[in-house]
Amino acid sequence: MSKYGLSFYNDRADAEVDILFVHGLRGHRKETWSKNGFFWPGELLAKDIEKCRIISFGYDSGVVHSDTAEVTQGSVESDAKDLCALLTSERAEDGTEDRPIITVAHSLGGLVCAEVIVLGEKSDTGDSVSKIAKLIKGMVFLGTPFGGSAVAGWGDLVRKIYTVVKDTDQRTLKFLRRDDLELKGLRSSFPEVIRKRIDSKERVSVVFFFEKKKTSGVEVVSQASASYPGVGEILGIRANHSDICKFGSAEDDGYKLVKGKILELIKGETKVQNEEYGVKYELNQYGDSINTAIKMEIQNQTNHFKK
Repeated sequence: MSKYGLSFYNDRADAEVDILFVHGLRGHRKETWSKNGFFWPGELLAKDIEKCRIISFGYDSGVVHSDTAEVTQGSVESDAKDLCALLTSERAEDGTEDRPIITVAHSLGGLVCAEVIVLGEKSDTGDSVSKIAKLIKGMVFLGTPFGGSAVAGWGDLVRKIYTVVKDTDQRTLKFLRRDDLELKGLRSSFPEVIRKRIDSKERVSVVFFFEKKKTSGVEVVSQASASYPGVGEILGIRANHSDICKFGSAEDDGYKLVKGKILELIKGETKVQNEEYGVKYELNQYGDSINTAIKMEIQNQTNHFKK
């Protein structure tokens, strides 16, 4: 079975929301989200959240390959466009093209999802990117390197370890280095679009998770790199970069956190943290924004799931 494209789980006719999973660097549409073979989105989340459909997107995110026939010289932008084209086609076939979407992304997958939001602002109305971007109502990021990763040069280390390497996706590696101009562009554009949409019916609520443990003694993605203060809620998970997206049971603290936040996104209850000013805004199920620091209620908008 191909590891690329879309996989569907809990594909129930009465589903009211699609929860889309996008893996990260060198990831897999099922293995990334599995611990000891336990695929938690399908085995747990589909049961704990009523009337949802689980979708997992697989794409070529490998940066080192031993077979040149398997190498594709992709980019985050092309991956985002491919994702939207596939989703639009599949959802048009089963009549779910207007169903809201919650994204859950690990590492590089978060950049792909953020790119969808940014491209949606630039795309022609009615094209696949514009359609999908407008239907994304909530986003969960797990260790996404918005600020680049200090160890993105690990590809150089991998090349030294492997004695025979046929090719690498240099574009993706370059994109992840902290000084890359394209990444800087995405880092500035994404929060701008999120803030722009907050006062419209297309509001997107965001939760950022960062890793609390090091990977082989290295902090792969820091809290500062994995989040935007003032754009969404920022939380830590006691796991390293690889395991931040892997949960083995319903009792896993990481799973409880992620599941809880997905439920809040579906209901329209999220928090926005601004560490610089110590202000915290909470968006309740009615779409009102409440400044919890000074207890001042600000009328915002109706819940984006309400018709």
